[in-house]
Amino acid sequence: MKYGVIVCPKCGMAKGVETTKKTTTCQCGNEIEMSRVKTLYTTDSPRELAESVGKANAALRGGEQMPSEKKPRRKDPYFIIAERAKPIKDPLERMKVVAKGLSELKPEFGLEDLRKVASLIAKDSPEDMLARLKEHNLVYETSPGLYRAV
Repeated sequence: MKYGVIVCPKCGMAKGVETTKKTTTCQCGNEIEMSRVKTLYTTDSPRELAESVGKANAALRGGEQMPSEKKPRRKDPYFIIAERAKPIKDPLERMKVVAKGLSELKPEFGLEDLRKVASLIAKDSPEDMLARLKEHNLVYETSPGLYRAV
């Protein structure tokens, strides 16, 4: 369930609401249409909502700063590649997925990129992975130290 913090246009107090509702009633008795007010903060947690209402009221009364909107964090692209490759049991197939993922991420990848993914997978060393990828012709060297998947 989504919750949000709004400010009553009549009394100026912050109030926690369910964002799915169309109207809500403030403690001052004013009925507020949700479509007419701006939601200052949204969250999925009722605990965070209560904390945010307190901070918003303090800010409105001249105290603290208003709570900032939480933005979902993007996952690290190396983590996503490792997540795709981890469940694959066959080491050659796993390395193929890593090489293809790195080639999609960057036009050319180096040993350092392979090292970042290998540290998250924790199955093979990056040097061994690179040697086996080259041995099985799954990558080719575009320039010294830079590789691309076939």
